[in-house]
Amino acid sequence: MTKPPAPFEQLADLAAGGESIDQAVALTQALAAIPDLQKWLRERRQHVVRTLHERDGMSYTDMAPRLGVKPERVSGIARGHSRSPRKGSSE
Repeated sequence: MTKPPAPFEQLADLAAGGESIDQAVALTQALAAIPDLQKWLRERRQHVVRTLHERDGMSYTDMAPRLGVKPERVSGIARGHSRSPRKGSSE
């Protein structure tokens, strides 16, 4: 996934203008796509952490305080491990 799920590209539009059934439909679609947004955010975070570590040589220990986690958790993020199991996940 290279960009957020479609309903989230228009979040600014959802908040603008008067209330309508179309706005309610769009908000419903956005709410339904939250799991996809979470997946996209996890994938992007993993990519960024791996890039910082592999390309820039930044250590997990240096990243940990900025991310508010322990270095072991940063390592897990880089490997794509989740803290809690999700539906369809074998972790």
